[in-house]
Amino acid sequence: MSFHRRNFVALVTAFALWSLPIATGEASAAETRTITDQLNRTVTIPDKVERIVVLQHQTLDLLVELGAADKIVGVLRKWPSLIPGLDKYAPQLANLPMPGDLSTVNVEEVLQLKPDVVFVTNYAPPEMIEQLSKVGLPVVAISLSKGEGIEAPKLNPTFDDDDYAYSEGLKTGIKLIGDIVGESERADRLIDYAFAQRKLVEERVASIPDTERVRLYMANPDMSTYGSGKYTGVIMKRSGGINVAAGVRGATKVSMEDVLAWNPQVIFVQDRYAPVADEIRKNAAWQHLDAVKNDRIYITPEYVKPWGYPLPEAFALGELWMAKKLYPERFADIDMQKQVDAYYQQFYGQAYTGPN
Repeated sequence: MSFHRRNFVALVTAFALWSLPIATGEASAAETRTITDQLNRTVTIPDKVERIVVLQHQTLDLLVELGAADKIVGVLRKWPSLIPGLDKYAPQLANLPMPGDLSTVNVEEVLQLKPDVVFVTNYAPPEMIEQLSKVGLPVVAISLSKGEGIEAPKLNPTFDDDDYAYSEGLKTGIKLIGDIVGESERADRLIDYAFAQRKLVEERVASIPDTERVRLYMANPDMSTYGSGKYTGVIMKRSGGINVAAGVRGATKVSMEDVLAWNPQVIFVQDRYAPVADEIRKNAAWQHLDAVKNDRIYITPEYVKPWGYPLPEAFALGELWMAKKLYPERFADIDMQKQVDAYYQQFYGQAYTGPN
């Protein structure tokens, strides 16, 4: 090789070596991006998220519906009691590590799982979020509600309009989670489906006079219920009912005297608290209520999810199921099994096999 050729090769090699760190640095920068979570925090996350720890049950459910269950490497401890049966649609959940819960976390256990993102609830203690962030873990808070300022991190927030807050908050939350896990298209389909279904119920109950609307009560364990400020009140109103506990705020305990004074015509019990229904039927104090006298105590199927925070199946199916229970003549043409199967096939990947 000639002297000039050797010099040319040496110069090219030197330039390539000199430029390598710059190119690598540019690639590293391109591998991360920033998002804004539902506490209005700016969070830097990997461009491609492959490993997720999720410490909020609503987000866990949404990840399954978005087809991202295979990315989950750690879950909250209480998920089996909060969303029983979810492992029917994602069997791997039953064997995953449980490094924390809604308000507690073992940071070392989370680190061992090497997550790209940790999802927490909006009302997780600030120190919990800080502990995870301090060790370099991207923490994304999800509320599925549109809380502003001091209301954003509250378990029992106050909104000017509960319906708007949860409708817009659910959209934002689904879009955010879908974006993070690379399922934006599916997230949009999920939102469109849920909100299109809502219109059917809205149109059919709109003409019911206030004086003819059914009085409802949501019975949770230990005399607790949901008042205003939670999605439970929204689903009751959307289905054409009146939440008798609307005068209290959030998830709270009430007295037997309160319930007797309200005298609900229908009592709903969430499927995760199913034993409460039998307790009510056997308790002498409850026998004075119209709902008990007329045997109108209903356990909600898993897809109703009349929780404090909404999920898309509650919009698409839950409000319809509840309205059909309250006003069967207005929804006589609706086959709930067909409605539920269509949704479950599309977003859970299989037919629904539970009760309606």
